[in-house]
Amino acid sequence: MAYVSLYRRFRPDTFDKLYGQEHIVRTLKRQVANGEIGHAYLFTGTRGVGKTSAARIFARAINCINPIDGSPCGECSACRALSQENNMDMLEIDAASNNGVEEIRDLREKIKYRPVTCRYKVYIIDEVHMLSAAAFNALLKTLEEPPSHAVFILATTEAHKLPATILSRCMRFDFRLISTEEIAKHLAAIFAELGREYEEEALTVIASAGNGSVRDALSVADLCLSYSKDKLKYEEVLEVLGATDRATVMGLARNILQNDINGLLTLIDKTVRAGCNVTVLARDLTSLIRNIMIVKNCNFQLDIPKEQQDEMRAIGDSADNWRLLRVLEILSNLEGALRNSAQTRLLLETACVKAAELKSDLTAEGLIGRINAIESRLEQGVAVASVAAVAGAGAVKPEARKVWGQVITKLSGDKMYALSSACSGVTVTYENNKFVVTAKTPLDYNTITREKNFEYVTATLKSFTDAELDVRKGFTENAGNIDGLKTLVDSDILQIKKI
Repeated sequence: MAYVSLYRRFRPDTFDKLYGQEHIVRTLKRQVANGEIGHAYLFTGTRGVGKTSAARIFARAINCINPIDGSPCGECSACRALSQENNMDMLEIDAASNNGVEEIRDLREKIKYRPVTCRYKVYIIDEVHMLSAAAFNALLKTLEEPPSHAVFILATTEAHKLPATILSRCMRFDFRLISTEEIAKHLAAIFAELGREYEEEALTVIASAGNGSVRDALSVADLCLSYSKDKLKYEEVLEVLGATDRATVMGLARNILQNDINGLLTLIDKTVRAGCNVTVLARDLTSLIRNIMIVKNCNFQLDIPKEQQDEMRAIGDSADNWRLLRVLEILSNLEGALRNSAQTRLLLETACVKAAELKSDLTAEGLIGRINAIESRLEQGVAVASVAAVAGAGAVKPEARKVWGQVITKLSGDKMYALSSACSGVTVTYENNKFVVTAKTPLDYNTITREKNFEYVTATLKSFTDAELDVRKGFTENAGNIDGLKTLVDSDILQIKKI
């Protein structure tokens, strides 16, 4: 006997086996129990969530002689008749290949004939949005006033393409995406029936790969079962999907938020050399940053283990919301760019380094993000003295670090936001009664050393200590050209926000 794929073999045949659509199951069951059967239904939702399966179950349920809790019994003459492929009372029409007006006219001619063995003649029109305009017009009158023995079930993934005249004549049911947890439970039941052993984390990865679709998840499971010899392991699923293990993605997120460029590029190189799909890696990393932001700010639980959420929370605590948001924006744009590029690794490395070194993000959005971060910190009463101390004899002493933090806070309080942002990203040493400020980027150096700005910083420093100020370059002369960005470097936040 030919092999039958999992999604066909385990297609639900009762409402109780239809996962993740309780709101629809409950309504359809009550209609069957009360005999309140409508003449036209619209099942809409993304692929693989149970639209066609629900239509077939409902068609058998309304014809079943002895329905069990609203579901077909599977044993009566009607159920047996409708389970045959050559039955005449449940007709499935593929609108993608039968989308012309002639097919609908033929349907209108045949619908007048009563069912052969059942109570209702059910027409299931799949991908109904593919019908032509003329076909919709031909269907309209029949759909509005069909014979008492006829029931229409229209299924589509794109309900917005249906004419309003069709939508208004149907009872609409929106099928939801199914949670990863529910898909994993369904997979566990299937694996148990197949007698195959598995690691729970492997099923979670397969369920997540389905992206809310049971059919997609079962297709992945089919592939993984063929790949695995005995017990299905987590590493084997990752190899099949070309995905990255959780620890690696966590490491990438940690390196980005801790500005560890060496660790970041090394880990990307190791991961890509291991055969990981760059697009999948970018998607997983974007999803993780999103989850970190949710865990950091929200109380509701995600569909992931608690220990993983605790790890995400620890990573998120090292970064402000503005930074997480900017990293998420950069990585979200990356996924679209990867679709049309042959240099996928280069794009990934560039985006990750840009996300890690936000001080080098010379776009208007990046500058405004840093300014907004300063405003947010001031509102929370938190000093913005994130100054890096240099190891050795010239390291900043605690009291000196406090003074430099007061300088930055004072600049922000005076609404010198761009200048304050530049001063918060430098490296500072204190020696011989002098603050030696080393700027890491041309943008920061030019901002601080501009004549009026330098005088302002010096005067601010003098208000706290009698130490001198010395600003030095911590970059090569060709590190970057800022001529095009001079209009962005201004002490007035309002001018920057106008861009």
